[in-house]
Amino acid sequence: MSLTSCAWLFYDQYQVFDDEFKNSRKFIARINLDPQERKTEINSAQAIFERVVSPGQDNVKAYFVISRASGSFRIEEEGFLKAGDQSFEIKITSPVTEHKSKTSTSVETYTKVDSTGTRTGQTTGTDESIWIDDKFVFSLTSEMVAGIKNSDEFIVRFYFGPIPATFRFNGKKLQPVHRMLNEVY
Repeated sequence: MSLTSCAWLFYDQYQVFDDEFKNSRKFIARINLDPQERKTEINSAQAIFERVVSPGQDNVKAYFVISRASGSFRIEEEGFLKAGDQSFEIKITSPVTEHKSKTSTSVETYTKVDSTGTRTGQTTGTDESIWIDDKFVFSLTSEMVAGIKNSDEFIVRFYFGPIPATFRFNGKKLQPVHRMLNEVY
């Protein structure tokens, strides 16, 4: 069951912002992903990669929102990024856990005709989804950035107790990240 927010469909996958107050330029890449592992408690991820360039600085961060089942374990503090033949440890910062729910109600009207006459009525149904969103950030080192730039795919893996969640960036999922990292300031 994928609980990726529909609101993400209305955002540009790639954006550039000039910030005259901070004398910087910000490059944003947004990607929606499903984990490589199937039929686990982990549902989907929304990733925003941010590169902020200013005189003398070039910093890259990744912001993740991962949806998971309400009965799953919370995310561990460390994960991994693999680009090419290099593997890097990720230190998760600013973790926030949000409990989410969505209720939808349906109403059906029916008409039944038989020998006793015509009867009409309604049936209602309610469906409630409950899940957890984990939000967190990690910084990319210059070695990670170089590895991603020189690869035609990279993966990140996080652990939720005993359950791994691996997200693969390749093809169209990698293009906005490559564009952001290769943009000239």
